[in-house]
Parts: sequence; C-alpha cells; structure tokens
Amino acid sequence: MRNADTLPRRYGAALAELHKALKALGFYPDGHPRRAEAMERACRLLREALGGEELVLVIGRAGFLATDGGAAVEQNPMTLSLARELFIRRVRRLTILPDLSCADLSSFLSLLTLDHRALPAAGGMEGAMAGKGITTIWVNEIDLTEILRKRRAVEAAADEAAPETPVAAGEMPLPAGAVAAPVEIPLSFGVLGTFDELAAPEPPPDGGEVEELLARLDLEYADGRYGELARLLVEECDRLKEREEFGRLLPILDGLLGQGWNRAKSLVKRSYALLAFEQAASGAMAEYLARLLEEAGGDERELLYAIFRQLGYQAVGPLIERLASAETLAARRNLAAALVAVGEEAVSLLAEKLGDERWFVVRNVASILGEIGAAECVAPLAEVLGHPDGRVRREVVRSLAMIGGDRAEAALIGLLGDSDPSVARQVVVSLGQMRSRAAVDPLCALLADRDPLLRSLPLKKEAVQSLGRIGDRRAVSALAELFDGRRWLARQRWEELRIAAAAALGLLGDPLVLFLLERFAGGGGRLAVACGEAAAAIRRSMEDSHV
Repeated sequence: MRNADTLPRRYGAALAELHKALKALGFYPDGHPRRAEAMERACRLLREALGGEELVLVIGRAGFLATDGGAAVEQNPMTLSLARELFIRRVRRLTILPDLSCADLSSFLSLLTLDHRALPAAGGMEGAMAGKGITTIWVNEIDLTEILRKRRAVEAAADEAAPETPVAAGEMPLPAGAVAAPVEIPLSFGVLGTFDELAAPEPPPDGGEVEELLARLDLEYADGRYGELARLLVEECDRLKEREEFGRLLPILDGLLGQGWNRAKSLVKRSYALLAFEQAASGAMAEYLARLLEEAGGDERELLYAIFRQLGYQAVGPLIERLASAETLAARRNLAAALVAVGEEAVSLLAEKLGDERWFVVRNVASILGEIGAAECVAPLAEVLGHPDGRVRREVVRSLAMIGGDRAEAALIGLLGDSDPSVARQVVVSLGQMRSRAAVDPLCALLADRDPLLRSLPLKKEAVQSLGRIGDRRAVSALAELFDGRRWLARQRWEELRIAAAAALGLLGDPLVLFLLERFAGGGGRLAVACGEAAAAIRRSMEDSHV
C-alpha cells in the first residue's frame, strides 16, 4: 500500500525527471547517450510513482492543480515548466495509465518539441497523439471508461495497419499540416522564440572559462541564449572533470543551484540551470563531493547537502561507498545526513546494502532508512530483523518505530521473543513509543509469563511502561493481576514492578481499579506512595470528564 502523504513528492520527482527528458531532446544532439538515459529514467520513475494505478493531472497556468480529480504534485521549477509546456498546447488534463509504455512516453515528448501553433492543424494534441498510436497517455479525457474504449479502438486499428519503420525519439515525423520548429523556447504564455531567431552566443576565448560562462549565464535575458550558454558551460565542466580540477567546479555548482531556484528568472532559465547543474555534478564530480563531505563543516557542509539533495539518485552510489569506508564518526554522520537529504530517491540503492556482509554497514544503512521514513523502507528493513548481530537488529527496530504503520508494528511484534534481551527491550520500548494498540495483547501476555524470581524484570518493567503509554484499557486487568497475592520471593523486584504498574494504571484512568490502588496506598513505603498518586490521577481524570 502506498503512503498517501508521500505521493505529492513522488509525483513531483517523477514529473521533474520527465521534464529533464524533454529538455534533453533539445539540449543534447541526436544519438547522445544522455538523451536515452534521461528517457529511461523518466519512464522508470513514472512507473514507480504510478504504483499500479492511473495518474490524473490537471493543468492550469499555476502548474499542476489538485482540483477536479487532479493529483497533488509537489511543485518545483521543472514541474512548473513542464506544466506550462502542456498548458500552451491546450492540455488541461493528462491521464497516464499504469502500464505506461516507454515508447509512448518518447512519442509524447517528441510532440512537446513541436511548435504549439502547428498542433491545431493536426487536430490538437489529441489528434497528434492518436496519429502516433499512443495508448498509455491520454489528454483532455475525463472518463476512464471512455479512455479504455478509445484505447481498444486505437489498438484494433494498429493491428490492422501494416507495421511501420520505427523512428527514434526526437525524429518523429510531423503530423499532416504541421510546421517544424527546430527547438522551441517558450518565453511566456503565447509568445515564442526559437534558436533560429536568436544569434547563438560566442564562446569565450580558449573554449571558455567556466567562471566567465557562469557570470554570462546569470546576466543573460533571452531564454534561447541562456540554453546555449548552459550547454557550453556543461562542456567546459566536463573538460574540468577530465582534468580532475574538481575544486573549480564547486562554486559553479553553487551558482547554478542559485540560478535554478531563483524565482526572478523564467521557468525556462531555471530548468536549464538545474539541468546543467545535474550534468556538472554527476559522475566523477559526485565522487569528489562525497570525499569532500567527510570532513566538511559549517557553511561548506550545508552547501554540499544542498547539492546532494538536488542531485538526487546520482549522488547515492558515491555517498554509500564513502559511508562504508569512512573511519571517523564525524565523517559517517556527514555522509548519512547527505543520504537523508537525498530522501526517497536513495531508498532502492540503500536497501541493496542491507545485504552487505559488514554489520556496521547494515546498521548505518538501517539508521538512514529510518531517518528517511518512507513507507517502502519497511519491507527491506523487516527482512533484516533476522540479522545475526544484535546491534543491527536494535537499529532496525528503532528505524521501524520511526517509520511506523501497521506493517512496521507487525514486524516488531514478531520480534518480542528475540533471544537477545537488549533487542527485546528495544522492541517493547518502540511499541510503546508508537502507541501500538496491536501490541497490547502481546505485551499483556509477556507480563503473564511465569517468572517467580522476576529475572526478566527489566523487560517486564518496560512492557508495563509501554502499556501505560499506549493508553488502551484492555491492559488494566493484566496490570491489576500483578498486585494479586503475596510475593515471598524476589520481594524487592516485585515491588519495583508493582510501582511501575501503579503508574501505568494511573495513566489508563480506569475507575474500576481505584479500590485496588487505595488498598495498597494505605500501606507504607514507595509502593503506597505510587498507588496513592495513581488513585489521585484517576480521580482528577474523572472530575475533568464531568466538567
């Protein structure tokens, strides 16, 4: 089951990748491997975000809207830019089906590179998409039943037609009557420009210094020239990476990140800046940044966190590798914090490391997954609950408690009988912190286990305290039974457990145990004080309920 709270973020990340794939069609020449990489990643992330369900997006001038059945999308410069590309092509509703085809996605993006003024002659986006035979993406359709009917019709027509020679993405033939626009750069709603209309910028002498290119980029007004300068900047950054001059690239990344998130710039410029940032920060540069982070502090560390957060999945591999070999606690903390900053994009690669032979690597990864807190972390973490090292199991327990949810509770309850007492205690404490009502009966059963000498006092005491935190009155009878009879053996231990039980009964607030508590309050010692305080707490609760 998907966590609805994380869906807007998932959709935002997937649509940002879709926008990157769109920009890659114009940013890189035909046949460049990064075009195919961008397309493959966009398709994969969209499929993961769909989670076996259709995705309905409503598009307005303000971006993707959570109205009229549209999914909520976490906005970022790239999702806003993608929404605008759709809006100016009169796409007001976009439906992506669960069995999304990468071929359909490629064909769909190729249509977004056409001049939007040419689309009406092809019957709008609807007609152009029908001409491409796209069946897993639909525009401006409200009724899913109607979409499925049209899909069957398109597929039936395709079966009858003779197969055509496949065409590469970015080289799709134009619909009848359409006019080509080599690379379209929307300057504003309804106003367009192209690279053909703008003089390409002259590169600086000697192929261009990155610092000068970055400065020119920041001052550039025209979107088209900005895109061309961004491409030149990426080429210069690649040259610096080849020469291992990584130190010069750090301020460049900072500058690109600043421009990418500068709301005073157009969405087109911001998306180009972030695309250039991603290419400049990837590969060998990401490895350098991970090494640099190990001992970084202050402002430099915060900058690196921001870089890794924006770089996303491409930062995960280098960060994990450095984490596995880091020798100091400070280095491990820095690297772990960077992986947490990356967030859900790091989960799949982190989960693979849960099978590492080194116990400390598994423990560190489990801790990071708990900090990320994504629902999909539960399944891989639950599989590690059988790890032979108790230190790993304790960390997994803490992480599952941080994530929470029914599946995490079930996994923890199954570990109540762990052979390592420290692990079992951590489970009991965690279930109390989670206020797990599903754990009430198992915790009560733990209290009922015969143990005349109370050798398991620490565990039972934690169970009593957790039942008090959970606040479910089903535990009252099990707690009251601890006061039955005289305990001749291990009297001090039994008194300590009864003091904890009195406090828990006070938290539960059941008036039915007032007589029991007041009877013991009439005695002497610490137990009498605890029972008196619990009885007073219950009476206050009763008075408050009658106010």
